[in-house]
Order: sequence, then structure tokens, then C-alpha cells
Amino acid sequence: MTTSVVNRLRGKTALTLGLAAVTVPLMISAPAATAEGPRHAKPWDAYNLSPATRTVRPVAVFATQGEVIDPQAVLKGRRTTLSGAGASLTLDFGKEVSGLTTVSFAGSDGPQTVGLAFAESSRYAGFPTSDASTGGPRSRDGALTTAVDGRTTYTTPARYLRGGYRYLTIFLESAGRVELDGVSLHFTAAPKMKDPARYANHFYSSDDLLNRIWYAGAYTVQLNTIAPKTGRIWEPPAELWDNGGTVGVGDTILVDGAKRDRTVWPGDLGIEIPAAYAAFDDTESARNALTTLYQHQRDTGELPYSGPMMNKYGSDTYHLWTLAATWDYYNYTGDRRWLDQVWDGYKRGIDFSTAKLSDRGLLSITGTSDSVRILEKGENLIANVLLWRALDAGSRLATAQGDKALAKSYAGRAAALRTAVNTHLWDEAAGAYRFYPDSTIHPQDGNSLAAWYGLADRAKARRISHYLTGNWTSIGTTAPENKGNPGVFSGSMEVNAHFQAGGQAADKAGVEIIRRQWGYMLDHPEGTKSTFWESFRNPEDGCATCSSYTSMAHSWATGPTPALTFYVLGLNPTGTAGRTFDFVPHTADLSFAQGNITTTYGPVNASWKVTKGTYRASLEAPRGTEGRAGVPTFGSRVDVYVDGRLVWDGKKGKARGPHHAYSDGEYIYVQKLRGDHSIESKPVGRS
Repeated sequence: MTTSVVNRLRGKTALTLGLAAVTVPLMISAPAATAEGPRHAKPWDAYNLSPATRTVRPVAVFATQGEVIDPQAVLKGRRTTLSGAGASLTLDFGKEVSGLTTVSFAGSDGPQTVGLAFAESSRYAGFPTSDASTGGPRSRDGALTTAVDGRTTYTTPARYLRGGYRYLTIFLESAGRVELDGVSLHFTAAPKMKDPARYANHFYSSDDLLNRIWYAGAYTVQLNTIAPKTGRIWEPPAELWDNGGTVGVGDTILVDGAKRDRTVWPGDLGIEIPAAYAAFDDTESARNALTTLYQHQRDTGELPYSGPMMNKYGSDTYHLWTLAATWDYYNYTGDRRWLDQVWDGYKRGIDFSTAKLSDRGLLSITGTSDSVRILEKGENLIANVLLWRALDAGSRLATAQGDKALAKSYAGRAAALRTAVNTHLWDEAAGAYRFYPDSTIHPQDGNSLAAWYGLADRAKARRISHYLTGNWTSIGTTAPENKGNPGVFSGSMEVNAHFQAGGQAADKAGVEIIRRQWGYMLDHPEGTKSTFWESFRNPEDGCATCSSYTSMAHSWATGPTPALTFYVLGLNPTGTAGRTFDFVPHTADLSFAQGNITTTYGPVNASWKVTKGTYRASLEAPRGTEGRAGVPTFGSRVDVYVDGRLVWDGKKGKARGPHHAYSDGEYIYVQKLRGDHSIESKPVGRS
């Protein structure tokens, strides 16, 4: 079989589930299936992309070149033969994978040299060189080579661990013949998980695409959860790549990208920490990432732009992302011992930023490095929103530390900063905040963060939500502050902003942009069909990822995973360690959703279903927790029942019983829910 391309076969990896034919119980509270039980024991397990064991094998032949005899055989443990220099076989794992690759050779006709090359995207697969991950002057990483002389096995050395790839090309450099009879990968992501497919939490809804996106986001985060001694070496090596660097403390840590940078970046943590919690209840990896950053804080109070081994500084925004993410970790865990350790660093971090306040009371940045660009110096919007978040959350952290005076001071400074932002950056005509006080740009990132974090009040947040939809294209969001390019990091912020703004229009915008942009990434033929990207280009550029250096499994792209849990399902921890929580669904155009979060008290399970204006929900909460449920009114007067008892009669709450009910016009809120409950609403007058 000799031809330039003998075979080009793509594995079918997009999982689908015909939801119309599924009968969905109101409450299913069970963990994902384990290796000991059926993989698809529950309907949501079909969406789980994580391997049930640490050994992963390719599922298809993507392409061949030159003389390749029986290319499919190696997939079944039989012999595939490569003959002649340049003969190659490109195998497809069907999804992004990460780890150490092993190739078993059944034999050869004497000493031969074989190469291995790796690629995330089909655009760069099949070449005798890997895509780019080092960040050096070379456009591609090259290929590993091994000597083969008869039956032997080759496993990539630990330093050459490939952090993210879908396609493996095995090629013959010499002029003879080799026979392959096995290819596998030892999956190294999420090193503390005994079974990578056993998630602490789940999400399942009436929308197949949203389900696929939730699990692809979870899998992306999992690939970005690594052993700290397997990070990227910096500066770049002279040849090949090196993932033998120590990038933090502990045994597991959150980094920005699977292929690269494999480094702690504070901005990514703002999305990744909520995503890791929503999917896995993984807070240990977050703690280690934050601890690493605090350990590299300078005497001035400045926190790193990136962690080791890159050790970059000079970013006022990324300095503040560490402070913002500190609250996320503490909120999920209530970890006082850890807070005690970093508290002095947090306060010095606040002082570092507040020393840069201008005469107008706004933070005027001087450290201009940022996520996708170099910012101008001055009173930048997102930096001020992040400082407000750090002060507002810092007030709660100071209270936890027993420092009432500092808590009051931080709260007062947060209020003053909010006033300054609204006075000097809000553009009433546009219904959005300006990039800088005199700018004509209304950025995606800062506006989204203002709405998501709550600096903007409800009225402003809803105007921001409406403004942001005006920047959409057929494939997703755009960032005016970044030359109108598609927004991925800022898009993750925007998704959460729409739901936080609330109301029917904003909720529908939230699910629509998830379907549009994350569906585009998930199903794109150049993608991994399993993970979300660092960035992408507009279709008129001729390619989605025009650089092989772009990461296709990037943590800052996982915003929909926590958004679907916290807002669409509606389970959101509101008190430290999950002692109190909200169950307030943003139903949008869905007919049902169910899932859970895990608190330090145990799992909270919930489900809801909407049928012809009738809302039914179920809640299971562990002892020691207390919830608030929000029942959507759908614009009508409704009666609300808890466990069959009327608690809202269409106009007011009923005094009987333990559950106080009140309304904001869009939801009927029922407080002090402890334990397990059924909740139901009906339009007034319907029996």
C-alpha cells in the first residue's frame, strides 16, 4: 500500500443523547459510575470524557503516508508495518489526552530510527514534527526519536511528557521496516484522582449541547490539573521541550494550559477555581496554586504576573486576580488555617494596589501586562473592578480574621471605589462602562466582570448584558478592547455576567452564547472535540487556530461549567464552606436540569422541571446546611408549596410553618430550607 495519503479517518467523538426519549425522574442523587460499575449507569455519564483508567489507547487511524501495511491492526494489538523512510501513521485518540506515551514494536529488519510527533489540532497532525509548546524561537517543537532493533518497547521519558495532544504521528526516519503492535498513553492529569472519571458533582439538563459543554469544560480543567513537578521549563530548551519543571507546591496544582504553559497564571484561576469546584469539588489544587503565588510575593506587596518557572511580574490586573481568587477558595472551603497563613500577604497586596489610587479615587495602573495585550497606563476599568472585588471580599475575610476595624475600612473603601467607577467610567448613553474615563471603547472583560462580581447594580448589569449581546457574531462573543477578536477568557466572564444580571432576556442570552461560542469550539473540525481553547480567530482568517502554539485545552475558557451549575441548575454556595446556599434556577428555555455541588458538610442535590407553567423542584441538603430556594414566577402570579404546604398565595407569604417567603417580582424566595424538600408552584387559580 503506497500512496501519499492512504487513509484519512476521523474518530467519531462527539457524544449525543436523544433526550426526547428519556424519562427523567425529578431527583437522581447518585455519583458518576466507577470502573467497578457500568460506565453509563446514569444518563449524564454518557457525556463524561475522562478515562476510567490511567491507560488510554488511540481509537482510530487519522492518516497514513508512504508504505503502511494494515494501519488499523495496531489499534487491536496486531502488527502494523511501516516501510521506507518517511512512512508514517497518525493515530487519533478521539479526544485531547495528556501523559507519557508507550509504543510497542513487534520487530524490525535491523537497526531503525523511529520518530514520534504530537498535535492537538488536526490542522497540525501528520507532519513529522510536533506542534509548538516551548515558547522559544522555533515555530514547532520537533519530534522524539528512538532506536528500534527487533522487539522492543519505547516510553517517552518523564521530561518529554506531552501535556496535551489528540494526534500521535509515528514515522520511520530510516530506510528499513518496523512493525508496531501496541500504542498507549499513561494519563497523568489530575494526579490525586484515583478514578479520573469519578466526578464529585454532575450536571444534566434537557439540552444535549449544554450537557456536552459542561463535561468538556470539566475535562479541560482536569487536563489543566497537574503534578507540580511536571510544569514547563523556562527559559525554553534549545531543542524539543521539557515538562520536568517544578511550578508550585503540593501534589496537585491548577495551571493555565495542558500543552502550555503548564504554569500558574492568576487570571486563569478566576475562572478555573470555580470550574474545578463545580465539577470535582477540587479545592486542594486551587490552594496549592494560590499558596505558590503568595510564596513569590515581593516585599513591596506585589504578587506575580505568573508563577514559577516563568516568574513574571509587572501586572496590576493579575496581581488583583490572585486576591479575587483568594475569596473563591475561602468561600468554598472555610479554610481558616490557610487564610491565617496568607492574610498578611493579602493585606500587603491590597496596600500595593490602593497606593496607586488617583485623585479621582480610581486605581491608575502602572503594571500594564495583562491577558491578551499590554494595557495603557491609567484608570483602567477591569483593574478597578478587580480592586473593588478584593476590597469587598476582603471585608468578609477580615471579619473571619476577627479584625472588625479592618473589615469596616475595606467595606468603606469598596463603597468609595464603586462610586468613583460609576461616576467616571459609566457611560449612560451606551449602557456600559468605558475602558478608561476618556475612552470610546466599552470593553467586554471589565463590563462583564462588573456585572458578574456585583459592582454594577441590577439595572446597570442588565443594561451591560444587553450591550454585550450587540457585540456577538455568528460564532460567539467579541472583545472591543482586543481589536474585536473573539473573546474566550473575557467570554467566560461574559457568560457569568448574563446570568448574574438575571431576567428572562439575560438568562436566554447566557444559554445562547454558551451554545453559540462553546458549541463552535467543541464541534469545530480543527478542534479536539473535547476541550476548549485559549483563543481562536474569525472565520475570514481562514483558520480557527492559525498558530500551532495556541493552547486547545485552556482553563480560562471553562466559564460555562460553573455558570451552568451555579445559575442554570441554580446551586450556588453563599456561605463559607457551603453552610448556606442558594437554589435559584435560571431556567431560560430549558425544561429540566439536575445536578449537585459538594460542600464541606456533604453533597447538595437539586433538580427542577418546568411543564406548562408549572414548576416542580426537589432538594436534598446535608445536615448543618441551610438553603434559600428561588421559585421563578415566569411573569405570572403563582402559588408556591413546600412539601405540600402553601407558603405563598400569589400575593404574600403565609405565616404558618418555618419557611418565610418573599418576592422580588421575578422569584418567590423561600428561606430556611434544611434537609430534603419538594417545591412546587402553579399559576394562581390552577388546582
